[in-house]
Amino acid sequence: MDPFAFATIVSLLATFHSGREGKKDIEEFKNWLNENNYGYMTAIIDNNKSLQQDLTSFMSQNHEQMMAQLSTLNDLMITVSSRIEGLGSIAASFDSNNGFSEQAIDVLRQFVKSDGIEMRHLQTWNYEGQSNAYYLDNGEVEYNEPRFIETDLDSLVNAGLITLTRGSKGSAIYKITRQAVRFIDFIDNN
Repeated sequence: MDPFAFATIVSLLATFHSGREGKKDIEEFKNWLNENNYGYMTAIIDNNKSLQQDLTSFMSQNHEQMMAQLSTLNDLMITVSSRIEGLGSIAASFDSNNGFSEQAIDVLRQFVKSDGIEMRHLQTWNYEGQSNAYYLDNGEVEYNEPRFIETDLDSLVNAGLITLTRGSKGSAIYKITRQAVRFIDFIDNN
């Protein structure tokens, strides 16, 4: 399969679904591809039964859910592209509060480099108000923008780079994923 087929199909799927409410099926998508001179993509889909099933499954979600997933993928691509020489300035022109913040990437990097599997949230109260701390196996996570830390962690969860579970008392427990390790390795080595 063409190495760019995935990116092409995803971008065309996003274009097909943008502005269209309601569920669309694979046949409508293939007809749209043919009408817009992407017949070669229809051939790729027709020749891969697994791809047809996966696209059908993805397209069976509600519109908002599908667009949220495509938006998350877009944010990931912008973040990765911004760190590749030659693509950084192009990615920057698309990055209007998309992608991950530097703080989110730094927290994820600390998590990956810790070689731990969990990051725990500890919330305390003192005379100054609420205090949030996040702990890895090798110590406390450092971050500079406390008011955005929860949003940054939510963006990492939504992207599938970390997972969120709750402890017995409701405290957040984040776990690392393989995708996070690959993501940090990629951006640190490019």
